[in-house]
Amino acid sequence: MNKIKDFFKKAWKELSVFALVLVVFLGLFAYRNATYKTYKTISEKKLTAMVENKKNFVLVVGNSYTDDTATYEEVMTKYTTNHRKTNIYFIDSYTDEDFDTYIDKLLDVSPAYPSTYIVKNGKVTASKDGALDYVTLADFIASHN
Repeated sequence: MNKIKDFFKKAWKELSVFALVLVVFLGLFAYRNATYKTYKTISEKKLTAMVENKKNFVLVVGNSYTDDTATYEEVMTKYTTNHRKTNIYFIDSYTDEDFDTYIDKLLDVSPAYPSTYIVKNGKVTASKDGALDYVTLADFIASHN
């Protein structure tokens, strides 16, 4: 009888430790989700659907293999973390060699990398070329929304 009792005591202790570790990880995950937000990377298909559905959004076109875009990605993450209601959508030009033609036909713009666009009702209403700093990005979005 003592063996069974000892087994259950040991199992309960191990289960308690596991539950405690699980609660800590879930708490850290919830904290990260509450305090951190990033831009959303989208596909050409998703971008096409958003334009055809006449959505309003902020779009950044870039090439993730360039230093300018890599630096700008940090700025976009910081902006979306501080302005949680604004979504920034990122599309990577590296995905397709005919990407410039695709963007030109879809949005009627010739992108530089990176470029930021304000799209309203499926049409580009404002654009800025180059990697923007945080203040410039915030001012650009605020002045066109």
